[in-house]
Amino acid sequence: MEIQLSASNKASPWQNGFMERWFGGFKREFKASLYKDTSQLHEAIALHIHYYNTQRIHTALDMSPAAYAATLQV
Repeated sequence: MEIQLSASNKASPWQNGFMERWFGGFKREFKASLYKDTSQLHEAIALHIHYYNTQRIHTALDMSPAAYAATLQV
């Protein structure tokens, strides 16, 4: 099985708007320059993604994704 690169056309961010939004927020919130080596950076990125997916308040939901998921399991 071959891996195929998937990317939007140049100057067409609406083709992948959700990922563009996520990476934009990640760049604003995450400060990579605070870490001394790549192992610390990798761990910090993993922790930030976990925080984003479980605790960070998302404006569209007005709550964290974990809290929103709990409301669906009634």
